[in-house]
Amino acid sequence: MERYRDCSAIAEAIWVGIDLHRVRWHVTVRLEAVELFSGSIPGCWESLRPLLERHPSKRVYVVYEAGYFGFWLYDVLTHWGAICTVTPPSLLPQEAGNRVKTDRRDSRKLAFLLMKGLLKGVWVPSPEQRIHRDVLRRRQKLVQDRVRVQSRIKAQLQLYGIHVEAPSGLWSQRYFRTLSSLRWTDQWQHQSFQRLLEQYSFLCQQIKEQTHLVHQLAASPMYAQNLKLLRSLQGVGILSGLEFLVELPPMTQFCRSQQLAAYVGLTPAQYSSGEHVRMGRITGAGRNHLRATLIELAWRVVAKDPGMWSVYERIKHRAGTKRAIVAVARRLLLCMRRMILDQQPYVMHQAA
Repeated sequence: MERYRDCSAIAEAIWVGIDLHRVRWHVTVRLEAVELFSGSIPGCWESLRPLLERHPSKRVYVVYEAGYFGFWLYDVLTHWGAICTVTPPSLLPQEAGNRVKTDRRDSRKLAFLLMKGLLKGVWVPSPEQRIHRDVLRRRQKLVQDRVRVQSRIKAQLQLYGIHVEAPSGLWSQRYFRTLSSLRWTDQWQHQSFQRLLEQYSFLCQQIKEQTHLVHQLAASPMYAQNLKLLRSLQGVGILSGLEFLVELPPMTQFCRSQQLAAYVGLTPAQYSSGEHVRMGRITGAGRNHLRATLIELAWRVVAKDPGMWSVYERIKHRAGTKRAIVAVARRLLLCMRRMILDQQPYVMHQAA
């Protein structure tokens, strides 16, 4: 490849591809047909900034892959003056038959694809929105941790043939007292089991405190009005409504309702060629927890809203239960979008 040697003139634009890793980053800087730099630098902004300033340009386009490193580099680059794109790895164009993957190749590929306009960027929430999203996600992680501890406790009982009828879902105080009253024949075994119970109690307290924090966030002026609108839909609570608000971009960013459904992953995959058209399962794009919340909400609404029930039954007889409830979840998602845009509460039967 041609190498650029005369850096005296200020270029119109340069394109920078960064392959991020924990210790070192591989960076490629290029003009349209000339590669200015491709090498490894320490993984920090203090090392990247001198490299960018070494190649003066009127416009600097930078790209890196979404994932472990989040969006802090996007904030720094944007504040510095670059036009930054965070691209999803799943949508990177792939070369058939190419079995060689290195950091150098990855960064050069990112810079080249960015220059050609072949990369898509993810929605980058504001720093404030990221903090609010982490509040809700932290509670979800704590609940998952508690479920794991519950499984460990039940496995310990099963391992030694101790049968104590466990309630489904969240354990009651009465059941927890029953577990605490168990006396093992060996003192070491008893003390080890008490650590599991203490861990369960600690997580319950953590979830309680984090839930209180979520409720405080929901009552803030940033979310209170829209959350009130969403809760006019039967089955939507503070947690599910706030998840819809913090996990999705502003509804004004979606020109059509189909774009929102595709963003959440509730549109079917399609495999078509010529006269053959075959529709597959939903794409599953986006956050899994949000889709699961919408499916759970769909079951609640179907049980309370006659209009949604008729939609569910009509699709169920044609395509089955699973496809029917996914279709209802998609309709609910689009209804919630329209409620936010029109600032109008949900009206029963309107989706029939």
